[in-house]
Amino acid sequence: MSVGQLVDLLYGDAMHVPHVIDSDVLSDARLVSFQYDGKAGDLRSFVKVFLDSQGFRVETRDGVDFVSKKPASEAKIPDRETFVYRPRYRTADYLAKAVQPLFSGRMTASNGALSSFPVGEAARAPVSASSVSTVAPARVSVAPSSRASVASADELVFSGEASEIRDLKKVLAELDRVPGEVVVRGWVYEVSNINSRNSAFSIAASLFGGIPGWGGKLSLSTGSTDADPTALRFSSSMLDVAISALDADSRFKQISDPHVRVVSGERVRLNVGSQVPTLGSISYQGSTGTPVQSVEYQDAGLIFDVQPVVMGDVVQVRLNEQMSSFVATTTGVNNSPTKNTREMSTVVNMRDGEVIVLGGLVQDQDTFSRNSVGWLPSFLDGKSGSKGRTEVLLVLQVSKVLDL
Repeated sequence: MSVGQLVDLLYGDAMHVPHVIDSDVLSDARLVSFQYDGKAGDLRSFVKVFLDSQGFRVETRDGVDFVSKKPASEAKIPDRETFVYRPRYRTADYLAKAVQPLFSGRMTASNGALSSFPVGEAARAPVSASSVSTVAPARVSVAPSSRASVASADELVFSGEASEIRDLKKVLAELDRVPGEVVVRGWVYEVSNINSRNSAFSIAASLFGGIPGWGGKLSLSTGSTDADPTALRFSSSMLDVAISALDADSRFKQISDPHVRVVSGERVRLNVGSQVPTLGSISYQGSTGTPVQSVEYQDAGLIFDVQPVVMGDVVQVRLNEQMSSFVATTTGVNNSPTKNTREMSTVVNMRDGEVIVLGGLVQDQDTFSRNSVGWLPSFLDGKSGSKGRTEVLLVLQVSKVLDL
């Protein structure tokens, strides 16, 4: 039963002592379990000790018990200790996010003794082949009345009871371990001379099936994946031979071949192309309202974005691939180019060293030109046109780094 109900029951039906019970006591809804042995001593003394443990006090004046809530100044403040932990492998920001729900509930803004520490919602920068991930810390302040877990660039600070610190040390020992790393290798091809019945995916499958050593059985032994009929998986033992077969075919034009090592959970971003100026918004400045046209630069070309997460048995890969180009605008805003985009986003689970082939980004290209001589009739103009179709094909391999 609740504390308020128990106090009312004890004074009203058990002890039969004149009493006055404060409303704060009667409204206390905390659930408690109560057991008393009549041979152990006086019930009234036992009740006073029990109420004191619940934050209440009992004052006896002229034989009347006055039960009320202890003022804040008399409330017992638990002994607190401060624990500073310097991470070995993980960032303090990662560890703070992991342990925060277990020990401190949430961080709250305050002007307390523990002032602002950099921690928490960090903006993560992508990783390139030649750079290391960085964390831009946010500002969070912690209330002195609550347990605090705060992080800076290289340390974790926790303020709490001794029992909590003991538990925290056990959790940190399990969390602060070497994160997994992977090597991501990719080959991006633009395939031409395809049609509705002959895709880049089918051409690649045909080439792989004809490689000596595979016996022409690629489509039977590995074939398409169970979930995606436009993807192929095969082992890495024949990877170099497969890439050589694609490079030797004139229909396959290699656009990029990124090869980068990255920590689990971080992003690899590759941008091969150029930045094209496009018209942005118009602002009006000064008292005369002079219009000012802003210019925005947009990436064009190949954008390759991969985020691997190393698990026990597989590597989960979040992939985004985009091919884009700008052409002259014929309708609407003629002064700004039109962006043609081919984009694919997916999440796949891959085994260590496994290779996956993804296709399906198709673009049709129609060109038309007219040559005329001014003094000749228009029906004598020279006309030419062509139609073409290209498709982007991605060969991706993810391998775990084991020498950690």
